[in-house]
Amino acid sequence: MRCILFTFFITTLILPLVAQTFQIVPQPQKTELLQGDGLAFGNLANLKKSGEFNRPVMGDILTQLTELDMPGSGTLTLKLDNTGIAPESREGYVLTISDGNVEIISKGEAGLFYGCQTLEQLLEDARDFHTPVPACKITDSPALSYRAVHFDVKHHLDHMNYYYESIDRLARYKINAVIFEFEDKLRYRRQPLVAAPQSISIDEMAALTRYARERHIEITPLVQGLGHATFILKHEQYAHLRELPYDRWAFCPMDEGTYDVLFDLYRDAIEATPGSRYLHIGGDEIGNIGFCPRCKPTADKEGKLSLNLYWLNRVCEFAKENGRIPIFWDDMPLKEAGVYKSTYKTDINFEQAAKDWENGEPKLERLLSDFPKSCVYMRWNYSMARQPGNIFALDWYRNNELKAMIATAAQSGPAALFPFDERGKGISSRGIAAIRSFVQLAAEKEIDGMLCTAWDDRSPHMETYWRGLIASAEYSWSPDGRTLDEYDIAYLQREYGVSISDFTNLYGMLREAAVFWEKAFNREGGRMDLSNALFNLSGMAHWLSPKEQKEQKEPEKTDFTDRLIELPDLQKPGSWSKKYEQRLSKAVLIIDQYQHTSKVLDSLYNCSIRNRYHWELFTAINNFQIVVPRLLLALKQYDIESKSQQLVGVERVRYALTEFNKAWEDLLTVYGKTRFISYPSNYVPDRYHHYASQREDLTWMIQVEELFHQMINRWMVDERKNGMME
Repeated sequence: MRCILFTFFITTLILPLVAQTFQIVPQPQKTELLQGDGLAFGNLANLKKSGEFNRPVMGDILTQLTELDMPGSGTLTLKLDNTGIAPESREGYVLTISDGNVEIISKGEAGLFYGCQTLEQLLEDARDFHTPVPACKITDSPALSYRAVHFDVKHHLDHMNYYYESIDRLARYKINAVIFEFEDKLRYRRQPLVAAPQSISIDEMAALTRYARERHIEITPLVQGLGHATFILKHEQYAHLRELPYDRWAFCPMDEGTYDVLFDLYRDAIEATPGSRYLHIGGDEIGNIGFCPRCKPTADKEGKLSLNLYWLNRVCEFAKENGRIPIFWDDMPLKEAGVYKSTYKTDINFEQAAKDWENGEPKLERLLSDFPKSCVYMRWNYSMARQPGNIFALDWYRNNELKAMIATAAQSGPAALFPFDERGKGISSRGIAAIRSFVQLAAEKEIDGMLCTAWDDRSPHMETYWRGLIASAEYSWSPDGRTLDEYDIAYLQREYGVSISDFTNLYGMLREAAVFWEKAFNREGGRMDLSNALFNLSGMAHWLSPKEQKEQKEPEKTDFTDRLIELPDLQKPGSWSKKYEQRLSKAVLIIDQYQHTSKVLDSLYNCSIRNRYHWELFTAINNFQIVVPRLLLALKQYDIESKSQQLVGVERVRYALTEFNKAWEDLLTVYGKTRFISYPSNYVPDRYHHYASQREDLTWMIQVEELFHQMINRWMVDERKNGMME
């Protein structure tokens, strides 16, 4: 397949013939075509600063400019504006290209930096497509002032150079914040037991923070507080702080020792992110509080919401004393008030949501004075975000003068290999469509902060998040700009210098294969169901109430192979294939699609000008997930062949197992180029229901294969003993 480079307009205002090749991400607010000559690549040579400011950090092209104050063409002039020419936002800018010169004007240094990012993209296209940038004027500023993405390292760490490269990549698209969720991956000094052996040192993190700030990105630490605390409470030294002795999930909010530990962790996180404004304190999905002797009186008298707000006020007070603005996931107050389901359930209509809020709002109002106004309440929703209750929640914050931001997701749902982008109809869609939806709602509600989360629950490789992360940059800057298909065109051109006509179809086929991989060997459900079954053996099902946990039957010790599909019985030839006919037909379809996806990915890798590692990773994932349908079809051949041909089927099964081993090793190799793929041997396991927390290396991904392959090996031995297999 040859490289295909499609061309499109910067905006509809630019003439088709002269501006076909240019894409700017995020899309500028306004672009005008001017008369006269533009700028050819290579003709810009000098940099002139007008005003007192530091030269912005620049990309590969602009960093080569020589700083001179001399007349003539080929000069980029950067000017701080106090005359009203530039947009009011200090991140806004006016970029003018005319007669071989460029001028960028802004009220702030951030705006000059972003103007340079836009110019860098234009010159990149001018070089790649051998086409001059036309004379034009771009007037631009962001719709949302806080545009953050999420680095979640709870189950893995990437190499430090990958984080530095990621900062550069985010700055290119005008993202101005990263919320870095540490859990045990920061080398805490005050509570060193919490830190994982391979964690990032405070000094290393501080250096990354300074590097990011030079690129107008603020790194905010996220250290989980009241719940999600297994990374702390797994250690026996902290067991006395658990709300329930047998449950490592939640701290007791009434034990003063809780705050001694948390505040130590917060202090270290603040030192690791010097100069940042915010401290994300977590606070979501608390579950089991209000049961211990210290908490039960308050819970019985005033309700669990009071306990949540007591904890929230304590940590908000700490944040204020330490010069930080706290950010808080907002689900627990809404849950305790009985309105949370209306914010995310797709089957709750407006009338039902209004009724829920009519009943629940008085519970919130009763304790309104306990909601700290110093806090940012982050309303998170990972679908299309137009649920009535979600809108009611945003209105409630605004009406009560509580500051809110929104959080969407680059990844959500059952995705261990790569995030699913579900462009379904209506409110159930996720992925890129959901990102745009929630950002558009935030803009309508005049909410000026957005976070695009990238959860590590199933720990897909971080590279697979980038399409979603960049989409959040696109729409938080310009919510009503490109369509989803137009975004994909711009994304491919900017990130890789290529475009293909069926990228949406390619992504859909890869997703379809991943969905099949998730469930192919299970009788019912998918890999997460098996993972949860293994997890439940430990008795740590924290989402259950104490009563439910006590009533739970002790699970029988088992190898869980009964949860997997059985293997062919040669005394009943063909019966296995008939039973799994639908699954086997799907396997054929996935293999047929693989013939296409593998060629497209190969073409993208060979044709991309930039970021080829992305396609190397996708190729390794694609080659890995295809071995599942191939193994099923090898078993089918063995099942339906005559006895004289059974040896062919046996060899196909053996070859499929060998093929898996090679694909798995290749995947480990590609993953290992940017991330650590195993924990040190002295790491204390942090077991809970997340799929990626079940092992200390990447083999948590293949627990199903391990069991199923063991079944096959035993089956082949038994068949030989019984004389059924030649």
